[in-house]
Amino acid sequence: MVGNKGTIMPGGRKIYPQHSRRWRAAAAASLALGLLALLPASARAQDKRPEHPELTIAVSVTDSTFLPIYVAEDAGLFKAEGLNPKLLSFHGGSDLTRAVVAGSVQIGLASPTSVLSAISAGQNVKVFFGGFNQAPFSWYAVASITTMAQARGKRFGISRFGSATDALTRFAMTQAGLDPAKDAKIIQTGGSASALAAMETGQIDVGVFSIPSNFTAADRGYSLIARQSDFMADFPVQSFYAEVKYLDDNPATVRAVLRAFIKAVTLTKTDKPLAVKILAARTGLKPDYAARAYDQLIGGWREDGRLATEQGMANFFKMAIASGDVDGPWPKEKYWDNRFMATIDQWKPK
Repeated sequence: MVGNKGTIMPGGRKIYPQHSRRWRAAAAASLALGLLALLPASARAQDKRPEHPELTIAVSVTDSTFLPIYVAEDAGLFKAEGLNPKLLSFHGGSDLTRAVVAGSVQIGLASPTSVLSAISAGQNVKVFFGGFNQAPFSWYAVASITTMAQARGKRFGISRFGSATDALTRFAMTQAGLDPAKDAKIIQTGGSASALAAMETGQIDVGVFSIPSNFTAADRGYSLIARQSDFMADFPVQSFYAEVKYLDDNPATVRAVLRAFIKAVTLTKTDKPLAVKILAARTGLKPDYAARAYDQLIGGWREDGRLATEQGMANFFKMAIASGDVDGPWPKEKYWDNRFMATIDQWKPK
């Protein structure tokens, strides 16, 4: 029965209008929560908005291996995930890692080598995703040098001390019987383009080049003296990393970044014309060089976030040991945060 001041419910209880509205609101909220509980975990994980949409993501250098990151930005995939990132490029992994530790960069992308150095220095940073499983580096020398062994006593260019190019170059020298500490002068030049300019002006005799700058070096008559794939074909060339506190405080933001990356890898693989166009624009490459780079790298971008195989990681640590970054292999938990890989089936794009 409805009265002027309320509704008589079964049992004689009277519900007043304002109480009725509250009851209906509470019931609707309860129903919504119940329906949310019925959704798969993946839907619930993707439903949460990024804690901080404004963030800085940075790559160690401007390089073709980072193509999916460029695609994610240029194709609007970060924005589609509710993010508004600033994308920066540094002059080497060691410089980038200092920025991550200082807090001016929230998520870095560089070789895990840079992360090992930071951890050894007491910084609480960890790798949390891979997806770049490639061996893109080659060493080119002036025409008078035709083998790595002949480069004894010469000047080698790397991007920065403590970077992946530093560690790889020292390891490549040991494979040819050279002692990096005694048999060469190692000079910082910046990325591949800067190394090529340093060779052109006679500042270095040997440079380490990633794809596709190696094409340019070959076309200009420099001698190919070693390839990374000759001794380390399966390699975690780049990785996502951050301070652990940032991962703790911003899990939804990180998942959004990784979803955009996964979508970008898929788009890179399925739309070669778009990917080549973006690569040429981002790196300043000629379209034919960009296409050649794409063809050599396409098989190594991984949606599943892997770093490398067990053998690949063993080779990675051999390199890190040879370059003096670590004394021996590390257990994975020392440098790897597994929370996102452990739950990838819950939040990855469907």
